[in-house]
Amino acid sequence: MKELNNMSEGGINVKNQWLVLAIIIASLIPVTIDATILHVAIPTLTLSLGASGNEVLWIIDIYPLIMAGLLLPMGILGDKIGHKKVLLFGLTIFGIASFLAGFSSAPIYLILSRALLALGGSMIMPVTLAIISQTFTNEAQRGTALGIWAAIGTAGAAVGPVIGGVIVEHYWWGAVFLINLPLILIVIPLIWIGVPKGISSPEKPWVLKDAALVLVGVILFIYGIKTIFKEDHPLWISIAVGIIGFIFLRLFFIKQKISPFPMIDMQLLQNKRILLGMLLCFVPMAVIVGFEFLLAQELQFVHKLSPIDAGLFMLPFVTSSAVAGPLTGSILGRIGFKNLIITVLSLSSLSFFMLSQLDFSSFTASLLFWSIVLGFSLGVVLIAGTTAIMSAAPLDKAGMAGSMESISYELGTGLGITFFGIILSQIFIKKFIINEELLKELPKQVNNSIGDAMIVANELGGEKGEVIKKAAMTAFKDAHDVVLILAGTVLAILALILVFILPKEKKVK
Repeated sequence: MKELNNMSEGGINVKNQWLVLAIIIASLIPVTIDATILHVAIPTLTLSLGASGNEVLWIIDIYPLIMAGLLLPMGILGDKIGHKKVLLFGLTIFGIASFLAGFSSAPIYLILSRALLALGGSMIMPVTLAIISQTFTNEAQRGTALGIWAAIGTAGAAVGPVIGGVIVEHYWWGAVFLINLPLILIVIPLIWIGVPKGISSPEKPWVLKDAALVLVGVILFIYGIKTIFKEDHPLWISIAVGIIGFIFLRLFFIKQKISPFPMIDMQLLQNKRILLGMLLCFVPMAVIVGFEFLLAQELQFVHKLSPIDAGLFMLPFVTSSAVAGPLTGSILGRIGFKNLIITVLSLSSLSFFMLSQLDFSSFTASLLFWSIVLGFSLGVVLIAGTTAIMSAAPLDKAGMAGSMESISYELGTGLGITFFGIILSQIFIKKFIINEELLKELPKQVNNSIGDAMIVANELGGEKGEVIKKAAMTAFKDAHDVVLILAGTVLAILALILVFILPKEKKVK
């Protein structure tokens, strides 16, 4: 595999583009698996580390939120110094962070390790898209390559819960991170030898202060949202922190408009096709991860499924999302962009409404059918969004465009967990009903989440512990129905809006 770096005006001249794609996809697998492998381990992890409901949300959320804040700077860094270099650095950091996360002995250590994982992941995600865009100069081949990239990405997410279930059941929760190491050690030399350097622009500035504005702004803004409904957290602090975060983000965009060398090309943000693509990556991703977060807890805490059985239960949903990737391109060409997006958004909305009426205690034919419809329809939306972004961006800004796609993806992941977690928590608090005298004896956080309730119940034991568990299960099942209906409503509203704003003749070829 001789490295080929010859440039052409339209991209990179590479003898074996598909071999490069295979290596790039192999480097992406640890990141995509990591997005969902932890979901099925959350109940076990919660009890093992004694993590509170808020700590659990941060363990999950810190990864996509740090990613969202760093993706743009790392995409620009790839455009500046070369995507291959950034990819190698990213994989190295990801491997170190995986090792540290696997041996975390307290929630705070796991949160910090997940933050370091996000630093590595933020280097990997955008540059893989950029390398593909620069390597495949033919538009049809590029579309196929991006479809394969997205399909493998969703396939990694699909097998994540099953792999996580097997590992947690036979080993311990920390091993879900350690499985990244063998693949990373294999992929790094393959990239070094077989991936071209790509198109880079050393003259492009990379301002650390601008990167810090994005990162701090995102984290503060989301922190304000996450804590605003917490009863034990001062409301004024949540509002103040959220406003400061918004100001940081606002300052970043103001600087980009007046800077002679902006970190983000505002023309890309003015491109309606790119903006629509970002929306179509953000919304479905938010409901996908929120649904998986809810499902993993209900299956194990409420219905007492083992981790591996919970992973298998979720498999049809995530697998059908992966299958959507290779099929999206051909469907787009036949029925057009508008018809496709509105149809699949409507189907996903209907699926959530139907699932809200079903009992998840056993896997019935109805559950199988609507899980497959939901996964496939949301998968199509995600692939269509990614294709819209990358096909609309110039090749010399492929890293930036890849960052924008990944930012939408990661913000959807983080905010999906945040909003689903907030709504679940608020409904759970209202529906958690036990004897007032017993409630006074218990820690205040007992009704914050089902995880908090189960920790208290296990520590208390006996008849009182069983009363707490039963009340928590009932409260969570009630919350489950409301959350699914809300998710279906959000998707239905989005489909209705697109009916009016998308032009009829808009098609992706």
